[in-house]
Amino acid sequence: MADETERKRLVLDYFERVNAGDVDGICKMFTPQARVEDPVGTGPVVGEEAIRAYFQRVVEEFGTQDTPGTLTGSQDDQHVAVGLRATIRNPQDPSGGRLAVNVTSVFRFDANGLIEEMRAYWGATDVAPVDGA
Repeated sequence: MADETERKRLVLDYFERVNAGDVDGICKMFTPQARVEDPVGTGPVVGEEAIRAYFQRVVEEFGTQDTPGTLTGSQDDQHVAVGLRATIRNPQDPSGGRLAVNVTSVFRFDANGLIEEMRAYWGATDVAPVDGA
Protein backbone atom coordinates (compact mmCIF):
# COMPACT_ATOMS: atom_id res chain seq x y z
CA MET A 1 0.00 0.00 0.00
CA ALA A 2 1.42 3.37 -1.00
CA ASP A 3 1.34 5.77 1.92
CA GLU A 4 0.24 9.39 1.55
CA THR A 5 3.75 10.68 0.82
CA GLU A 6 4.29 8.01 -1.82
CA ARG A 7 0.91 8.70 -3.45
CA LYS A 8 1.80 12.39 -3.71
CA ARG A 9 5.16 11.50 -5.26
CA LEU A 10 3.37 9.27 -7.78
CA VAL A 11 1.09 12.17 -8.78
CA LEU A 12 4.12 14.40 -9.35
CA ASP A 13 5.69 11.59 -11.44
CA TYR A 14 2.48 11.45 -13.48
CA PHE A 15 2.73 15.18 -14.28
CA GLU A 16 6.42 14.87 -15.18
CA ARG A 17 5.55 12.10 -17.65
CA VAL A 18 2.69 14.12 -19.16
CA ASN A 19 4.96 17.14 -19.57
CA ALA A 20 7.66 14.96 -21.17
CA GLY A 21 5.15 13.45 -23.61
CA ASP A 22 5.95 9.95 -22.27
CA VAL A 23 2.78 8.06 -23.22
CA ASP A 24 4.29 4.65 -22.38
CA GLY A 25 5.42 5.88 -18.97
CA ILE A 26 2.02 7.44 -18.25
CA CYS A 27 0.14 4.28 -19.22
CA LYS A 28 2.34 2.12 -16.97
CA MET A 29 1.06 4.14 -14.00
CA PHE A 30 -2.54 2.93 -14.53
CA THR A 31 -4.22 -0.38 -13.74
CA PRO A 32 -5.44 -2.36 -16.78
CA GLN A 33 -9.08 -1.53 -15.92
CA ALA A 34 -8.46 2.12 -14.94
CA ARG A 35 -10.89 4.97 -15.61
CA VAL A 36 -10.08 8.52 -16.69
CA GLU A 37 -12.79 11.19 -16.83
CA ASP A 38 -11.55 14.53 -18.17
CA PRO A 39 -13.55 16.62 -17.66
CA VAL A 40 -16.00 15.09 -15.24
CA GLY A 41 -19.37 14.94 -16.94
CA THR A 42 -18.11 13.85 -20.35
CA GLY A 43 -18.02 10.14 -19.56
CA PRO A 44 -15.06 7.99 -18.62
CA VAL A 45 -12.33 6.49 -20.76
CA VAL A 46 -11.91 2.91 -19.51
CA GLY A 47 -9.23 0.27 -20.00
CA GLU A 48 -5.69 0.09 -21.37
CA GLU A 49 -6.38 0.72 -25.06
CA ALA A 50 -8.77 3.61 -24.50
CA ILE A 51 -6.46 5.23 -21.94
CA ARG A 52 -3.47 4.91 -24.29
CA ALA A 53 -5.47 6.57 -27.09
CA TYR A 54 -6.58 9.31 -24.69
CA PHE A 55 -3.02 10.11 -23.58
CA GLN A 56 -1.73 9.92 -27.15
CA ARG A 57 -4.17 12.71 -27.94
CA VAL A 58 -3.23 14.66 -24.78
CA VAL A 59 0.43 14.59 -25.84
CA GLU A 60 0.27 14.82 -29.64
CA GLU A 61 -2.83 16.87 -30.40
CA PHE A 62 -2.99 19.12 -27.36
CA GLY A 63 0.70 19.33 -26.37
CA THR A 64 -0.44 19.42 -22.75
CA GLN A 65 1.82 20.98 -20.14
CA ASP A 66 0.65 20.75 -16.52
CA THR A 67 1.78 22.88 -13.60
CA PRO A 68 0.54 21.25 -10.41
CA GLY A 69 -0.17 23.21 -7.25
CA THR A 70 -0.37 21.89 -3.72
CA LEU A 71 -1.15 18.19 -3.45
CA THR A 72 -3.68 17.15 -0.82
CA GLY A 73 -3.79 13.62 0.54
CA SER A 74 -6.60 11.67 2.09
CA GLN A 75 -6.97 9.47 5.13
CA ASP A 76 -8.46 6.57 3.19
CA ASP A 77 -5.05 5.46 1.83
CA GLN A 78 -6.31 5.88 -1.74
CA HIS A 79 -6.73 9.47 -2.93
CA VAL A 80 -4.73 12.57 -3.82
CA ALA A 81 -6.30 15.82 -5.05
CA VAL A 82 -4.42 18.63 -6.76
CA GLY A 83 -5.24 21.95 -8.34
CA LEU A 84 -3.25 22.65 -11.47
CA ARG A 85 -2.90 24.86 -14.49
CA ALA A 86 -2.89 22.98 -17.78
CA THR A 87 -1.84 24.69 -20.97
CA ILE A 88 -2.95 23.09 -24.22
CA ARG A 89 -2.96 23.84 -27.92
CA ASN A 90 -6.22 25.47 -28.87
CA PRO A 91 -7.79 22.94 -31.25
CA GLN A 92 -9.81 25.73 -32.90
CA ASP A 93 -6.81 28.01 -33.55
CA PRO A 94 -4.82 27.04 -36.67
CA SER A 95 -2.11 29.55 -35.73
CA GLY A 96 -1.14 27.46 -32.71
CA GLY A 97 -2.53 29.55 -29.87
CA ARG A 98 -2.69 27.99 -26.44
CA LEU A 99 -5.32 27.83 -23.75
CA ALA A 100 -4.91 27.78 -19.98
CA VAL A 101 -7.26 25.47 -18.10
CA ASN A 102 -7.85 25.71 -14.35
CA VAL A 103 -8.25 22.08 -13.22
CA THR A 104 -8.70 20.11 -10.04
CA SER A 105 -7.73 16.48 -10.47
CA VAL A 106 -8.47 13.65 -8.08
CA PHE A 107 -6.46 10.43 -8.31
CA ARG A 108 -7.42 7.11 -6.72
CA PHE A 109 -4.71 4.47 -6.25
CA ASP A 110 -4.88 0.72 -5.77
CA ALA A 111 -2.93 -1.22 -3.13
CA ASN A 112 0.05 -1.51 -5.52
CA GLY A 113 0.36 2.23 -6.09
CA LEU A 114 -1.21 2.19 -9.56
CA ILE A 115 -3.84 4.70 -10.62
CA GLU A 116 -7.32 3.17 -10.70
CA GLU A 117 -9.12 6.40 -11.48
CA MET A 118 -8.28 9.97 -12.42
CA ARG A 119 -11.07 12.56 -12.54
CA ALA A 120 -10.42 16.10 -13.79
CA TYR A 121 -12.85 18.84 -12.79
CA TRP A 122 -13.06 21.92 -15.00
CA GLY A 123 -15.82 23.83 -16.74
CA ALA A 124 -16.20 26.25 -19.62
CA THR A 125 -15.43 29.25 -17.39
CA ASP A 126 -12.12 27.62 -16.38
CA VAL A 127 -10.61 27.95 -19.88
CA ALA A 128 -8.95 31.13 -21.21
CA PRO A 129 -6.40 32.07 -23.88
CA VAL A 130 -2.82 32.11 -22.61
CA ASP A 131 -1.57 35.68 -22.25
CA GLY A 132 0.44 36.71 -25.29
CA ALA A 133 -0.79 33.76 -27.33
